[in-house]
Amino acid sequence: MLILIPFLISLVFLIRTVLIITGLIKGPVLRTFEKYGDEEIIYHPTPSLLMWTGVLLLTISPVMSAALTTTLFSLAWPGLLMIGGAYFLHNHPEVARQYPDIFMIYPRWYHELRSRTSRYERRRIAYKWLWLPARLRLAYNGNDRAFSQWADLIIMATMDIDENKDARHHIPVNDY
Repeated sequence: MLILIPFLISLVFLIRTVLIITGLIKGPVLRTFEKYGDEEIIYHPTPSLLMWTGVLLLTISPVMSAALTTTLFSLAWPGLLMIGGAYFLHNHPEVARQYPDIFMIYPRWYHELRSRTSRYERRRIAYKWLWLPARLRLAYNGNDRAFSQWADLIIMATMDIDENKDARHHIPVNDY
């Protein structure tokens, strides 16, 4: 019974990571756009995927070895290797940047948004995401096209503020 709690926790977080990779949860990826600084933080889900898969393997290892009645088959070693790999990748994100095809698994909406927006626009989109009601965020999580249209509206709304500063100074004013 005590094994059931870590098993369920690791299963829930593993499913959450898979939903992020498939693009059905956008919040954690958008949260990385909020950060200020010289270098933009890039979300890579591989450490999380390795961590929770390793914990899942560690929790089912005693059950599997008891069911097979052999000590040769143990899932503890691959689980420990996965947790060690997750720790290494978390502490060394430059490895993930060197090999993006292996470690940086992103959904299609992320690639589209990143290719057509600037860092400032992505930050605006991330902050506006926080203001959305939970039900609307849920709707945008499930519909990439609607999310893309919403992001375009945010971009258009912020473009007027930034690019037309000089144009507003040249508006003729009637002095009566």
